[in-house]
Amino acid sequence: MVNLKNRCIDQSRRLINRHLRLEICAVDEVTYHEAPNDKKFNTVIVIMRDRRARNDDQKAYIRNELPVLQHFQGGNHGGANWNPRRGDLVYVLFYKEREGIVLGNAWSWAEYPVCRPTPYDIAHKGGQWMEPTQCKDTLDFLNQPYPSIKKPYCFRWFHGPVLGKTGKGRDWAWLLDYCHMGDTTPSCKDCKTIDSICRTDNHYFKFWSSETESKKAHPLRGEYHAPCGSYWMFDSKCCGDCEECTETCCSEIFTQGRGYWRVQGAIGEQAMRGHLTHSPTGTMDLHTNTNDPDDNTGVRVKIVEPDDNSEEFSFEAKDFTTGAYVRIMKNGAIILHSPVKITLDAPLVEETEDNLTSGDNTIIGSCTHGTCSCPP
Repeated sequence: MVNLKNRCIDQSRRLINRHLRLEICAVDEVTYHEAPNDKKFNTVIVIMRDRRARNDDQKAYIRNELPVLQHFQGGNHGGANWNPRRGDLVYVLFYKEREGIVLGNAWSWAEYPVCRPTPYDIAHKGGQWMEPTQCKDTLDFLNQPYPSIKKPYCFRWFHGPVLGKTGKGRDWAWLLDYCHMGDTTPSCKDCKTIDSICRTDNHYFKFWSSETESKKAHPLRGEYHAPCGSYWMFDSKCCGDCEECTETCCSEIFTQGRGYWRVQGAIGEQAMRGHLTHSPTGTMDLHTNTNDPDDNTGVRVKIVEPDDNSEEFSFEAKDFTTGAYVRIMKNGAIILHSPVKITLDAPLVEETEDNLTSGDNTIIGSCTHGTCSCPP
């Protein structure tokens, strides 16, 4: 005997599913707002997947100009505009039978997510889109997985060990054009900590936490690094604040600890050029063609803080190649030294006090002066 109640429920479900249902579709085409006066918005054409494998009428499983749900509208001419890429699988909420709205992307065997060391790490990776292979007859994307994105950028937050309490981790990294490891190994399976992001050829900002996982940097360090090897680094902790610093400093680049910063020029990681440094004492150093502030090569200008007793002078400009230098001593004396010659070139050179000459004094022009002890 027919159960009328169950038949009514089934019929109601069929009617609801016809007018309101959630499906996974594939994006066939993307339209976007390109020019100021065009009428296009962030809409997509999708291919329905819940259908027969082949259908002579492609229009039967194509849905046109479905709007994409935006994360942030932002007012007129604003917002964080987003749309899925061609070939992406998306969740679509259909209503009124053929009307629909794209809610977001759906993971599939065609597009794997990026690897993360913990489920709570943030890994925002993007790059240039590589076109997947599409069947002209059915419009399906058959070759899976799709080609990996190339020349990626990445925004990373490393959670650290999942312990259910605070501890090591919380390091940040932002890689600009482009992450060479993410391009060579698209899965990013080797990106475990902030140390996994190497210096060579990479363009990035890094910010180490107060309990960093790094074994190559002090806690609370900040650094901007250019692909040529140049960098700007700020240190906020000393070796005494770092667990990795035992017999020697763990830092892979030179530092003097809290308050130290450096602007370092380079044409390669092993080809450092000039630098400008600020030491924790307040002393500053401008040095050409070296990575070591104590290196006695090139040319150096050093300004010494009055309470810094490491030097007897307060200012020095020195050419290490020739040995020539200019010094302002902390007692106020000024020393000019040259192994060759010192030239004063001016219409008038005025001396207001005594002049002591230890060697010979040759005057090529005329000489006019008062009484003196010179022999006639």
